[in-house]
Amino acid sequence: NAVSTKDLTRSFGWDTMDAFTQHDVQELNRVLSEKLEEKMKGTSVENTIQHLFEGKVVNYSDCVNVDYKSTRKETFMDLQLDVKGCKDIYESFDKYVEVETLEGDNKYQAEGHGLQDARKGVLFEDFPPVLQLQLKRFEYDFVHDMMVKINQRYEFPEHLDLDRDGHKYLTKDSAREGAASNSYSLYSVLVHSGGVHGGHYYAFIRPDGKQWLKFDDDKVTKVTSEVAVEEQFGGDGTNDGNNNNPIRAQMRFSNAYML
Repeated sequence: NAVSTKDLTRSFGWDTMDAFTQHDVQELNRVLSEKLEEKMKGTSVENTIQHLFEGKVVNYSDCVNVDYKSTRKETFMDLQLDVKGCKDIYESFDKYVEVETLEGDNKYQAEGHGLQDARKGVLFEDFPPVLQLQLKRFEYDFVHDMMVKINQRYEFPEHLDLDRDGHKYLTKDSAREGAASNSYSLYSVLVHSGGVHGGHYYAFIRPDGKQWLKFDDDKVTKVTSEVAVEEQFGGDGTNDGNNNNPIRAQMRFSNAYML
């Protein structure tokens, strides 16, 4: 049976009005994490949120013709990955660490060296124990001057290897021998069903790492991994061998939004 969430929301300092405020789920995740961090201060579990979810990236600019390199470290609690133009999660990570060449009118201002040709990019220094990924299904369409939802097919594996291809996503220090493995198992798929102006969220979670459960408001049901994973790739149903199934075709406005 469904349990009341009033005690939980009240503990965040929220009243009934706050509970009915619409949030993007990634934004709500941040709000919840901040509230939990606040409540954990001064207790034995202080900094747990940070320890579980915080990773580090290094932004770098590297001059081509002179010996000058600039780096800036940043932390993240979740990663926003491009869906548009990427067929799967690995292509999104490739795009994330793509090197941009700064030349011509776009040269880099290097301290003490003036304008220089440079290579600019991002590499990961540290992935967190629990990696939260937001798939960028919503974006602004400049041609039509409106927000649109990208329902294209986008695949993600149940096991994600971020040490692949010779640690290409990592800084040299992070990729050294003996460094912790950056291999992840999928535990949850959060789904957005609907369009830009309205929709519904539900989640597939496997708390034991085996049996997938669908959490849809007050209903919890057992589902197969095909329903929890493959059916949340999105697309128009024409490229998965099931385009004759009208139910599947209808489901394509439901797709994974956070992993």
